[in-house]
Amino acid sequence: TTTLRPTTTTMAPTTTLPTLPRRVVIVGDSTAHSLAMNLPGGIGDWFSVGDGSLDGCSVYSDGAAVSSRPFRRGFDGCSGWEQRWSRSAERLQADVALVVIGAWDVFDVQLGEQLLVFATPEADARFVAGVQQGIDALVAVGTQVALLEIPCMRPQDVRGQGVPPLPERGDDVRVAHLNALLRGVAAANPGTTTFVAGPAQYCTDEAIATSLSHRWDGVHAYKTGAKLTFEAIAAALLTIEVPPR
Repeated sequence: TTTLRPTTTTMAPTTTLPTLPRRVVIVGDSTAHSLAMNLPGGIGDWFSVGDGSLDGCSVYSDGAAVSSRPFRRGFDGCSGWEQRWSRSAERLQADVALVVIGAWDVFDVQLGEQLLVFATPEADARFVAGVQQGIDALVAVGTQVALLEIPCMRPQDVRGQGVPPLPERGDDVRVAHLNALLRGVAAANPGTTTFVAGPAQYCTDEAIATSLSHRWDGVHAYKTGAKLTFEAIAAALLTIEVPPR
């Protein structure tokens, strides 16, 4: 069976129990889209999930991600991404926005004549400012924010993918660095934003991490992978306190 079973039924004490199903909008890049499109059976008992993702977009509207492969992807088609997030949240009357990014954030960035090298203070500041911009837009429409931990990725060469396997995505050190930044952003927004740990297996179990039934290209979730993720995060999403509407 593929029915969702949260890994824990223990709920942190809250002033009120959540109204079920909790309304969640998934925003972010194509990894957000794949998660929203492969929801496990039974999830409707817990969550009403909407898709507010933007393929190829993270939290930027300029510059280009640059890989050593070589490969580059510009963000100029992502203008107004934060308003699109907030409009999706508003349309769905979302209690929580699950932010799923990372696949386009592990790269160096070309900004005009300037190359922002990954993990430099300038690159970190750009990422953090972008995430904060997204949080501010979501909070403005009354939505709480959950930043999903970026999983270790194992990009593979498979038929039908629009982006080749890029080495930066398979770099667990880069992923860990971004997650540290996301934790910092969540800590700086304690009333509105929560960092939510995803399934550990993508970093600890190579059989699962490379399984094409979990992620069809080692990056984007498929049915089994979406179930694994939602089992890992369901309890955390349900314990987030949301303001009354």
